[in-house]
Amino acid sequence: MKSGTRELKRSRRAVPSPVRSHVPWGCLPWAAGYLGACLFYHQTTGWVAWPILAGPVVIAVGYGAIRLVHGLELLWRVDGLWVQKGIRCLIVHSHSPIWEEHIHTQWLPRFGPVARQLNWSERASWPGSLEVSVFRRFCLAQRNFNPAVLVFRGYRAPLVFRFFYAFHEARNGRPQYLQELEAHLFDALGVERGRRTSGCS
Repeated sequence: MKSGTRELKRSRRAVPSPVRSHVPWGCLPWAAGYLGACLFYHQTTGWVAWPILAGPVVIAVGYGAIRLVHGLELLWRVDGLWVQKGIRCLIVHSHSPIWEEHIHTQWLPRFGPVARQLNWSERASWPGSLEVSVFRRFCLAQRNFNPAVLVFRGYRAPLVFRFFYAFHEARNGRPQYLQELEAHLFDALGVERGRRTSGCS
């Protein structure tokens, strides 16, 4: 049982879901209800503290709305500048010996012209480009953000395939997680999977 639990945890970490909502839609009904209650009690009691109590929720909802608009604006630019020219994904990688050779030999030849690239190792000299804006908006996190592939799908949030733990598992002799995550990525892009590798360099 312990071995099965460990395997499940390892799988969840190494093969995370690429679908992750960037807007907490589930919180909106709660926020609307809370704001409505504050407004109701303010009108019935006249207590001036009710608007103050509602302030943090208003700020949070406003921040979420700004992020939503910013994300949609980025996806509009991606569609016009990239997708309509055949570019369907953004690859984020670095000069790590754990995955650099694998990405250059197994991914880039297969993806060809459908991919843009962003090198995390060169971030000190990054320009203010669309690649950087898309990465920071949809992919950047405290961990497991490099290497990653963002697959665009219109005005919905991109699918984000995060490979950090999968590559480390492959390095430690467990390539099945990398192979599984790569299979999901290749299917999402509609490219051939090619031969399966036994690990990574």
